[in-house]
Parts: sequence; C-alpha cells; structure tokens
Amino acid sequence: MDAGLKRELEAKVYAGERLTREDGIALHESDDLAWLGRLAHHRRTELNGDRVSFTVNDHPNVLGELTAALPNVNLDEMIAAGVATMLYGHIDEPGDRVDEVLRLRARQDETGGFRTFAPVRHESAMPAESLKTFAVARLLLDNVPHLTALWDSHGLSVAQLALNFGADDLASAAPGDKDEAPDAKDDLLDLIGDAGYQPVERDDSFEIVHEHDKPISYAERRSEPQRVWA
Repeated sequence: MDAGLKRELEAKVYAGERLTREDGIALHESDDLAWLGRLAHHRRTELNGDRVSFTVNDHPNVLGELTAALPNVNLDEMIAAGVATMLYGHIDEPGDRVDEVLRLRARQDETGGFRTFAPVRHESAMPAESLKTFAVARLLLDNVPHLTALWDSHGLSVAQLALNFGADDLASAAPGDKDEAPDAKDDLLDLIGDAGYQPVERDDSFEIVHEHDKPISYAERRSEPQRVWA
C-alpha cells in the first residue's frame, strides 16, 4: 500500500467516516499489521475505552450454539441472539470477508440487533491472518458496539493480542471443552490485566455483572514478566 492511500485511510478513520468496500479490501491487502492494529485500537478505544468485558460459563452459551451451527446459521437467528459470527480462514478470500462484514453492517443499520461480532477461526488460519481479520472488522463495523475474541477458537495468546487489534470482549464458544481453557475467572482477569485493560465481567446479554479494579500500571509491574499463554 502506498503512503498516499495510507494517509487517506488514516484520515477517514480518525474523522469517524464510514469505510467503503474498497477501503476494506485495501486494509486487508496491507502488510503493515502494526499500522492496522493502531487504527483498529483507536476505534475500539473510542467505543469502549480501556475496558474489556468477559464472561465465564460452565454450560453451552449463545455463542456456542451459533458457532456449532456454522456455516448454516442465518442472520435472523443471529439477530435474535444479538451475536454475529463469521467463519474465516478456509476457502474464503479477503473480499469475501469484507462482503460478509458489510452485509452484517447493512443489517445492523436496519435492525440495530447485534451487540457483538465474533469471528470464528478455521484451523488453517494463521495468527497474523486472525489479527488482520479482527482489525478490519472493527474498522468496518462502525455500528456494532463490541468485537468478541473467542479464546477457544483463536487460542489464549492470539485472543490476548486481539485486544490490541479491535477486540474488547473475551468469551468461549464451548466452555469446558478445551484443554487450553482458563482454570478460573482469575486467569481471564490476569490475561486482561496483563494486556493493560480493565476487566469487566458480563452475562450472555452483555449486562454488567461486576467491574473489577483496574490493573496496576505497567510501570508498577514491569519488574515482573508478563504471563505467556502458550
């Protein structure tokens, strides 16, 4: 991507302008992942500040039911649940992802029914592809308040990184079924705190259950190594 197009896209993002299909494809084609992350982080901070919501469930939840039904789930079912999902990283191309996200954006303009968008990773998708998918989705979906990283779909390390690429919510599609699952709520609190955000516990309806204390500052905890979720 040339410098002129970068400046044009930056100006649109910082001015709060709605991005087009052409903008979305250009963002997907960019190899500058750090730049994409900065733009997406700016947008997520405008929407949600430094808060990261999360939910801990011991039973299959709305996200689990929807992701289990992919790719056959339809928009009406997703609107009823308030959750939009998209499977990516298999045979789809970047243009396909942009078109799907824009289809969801148009439906949100009509209904206002989506509370969050939760990309679902195909096993062949690499981490950089996942982070780019989060960033572009956050930049295009200007009318959906939340972007959820499913830690059992993406892995805990990528889910944590996604918090700097537009995501502001952590959840599981199938609680208790993964070897990598956090042992307790405290693990998710640590994961969010280590990334520098304030953890906010929610329920499946995105109602706040508890606002946890903000983590200590990086300057105060820099003598301790960040926990690595590998």
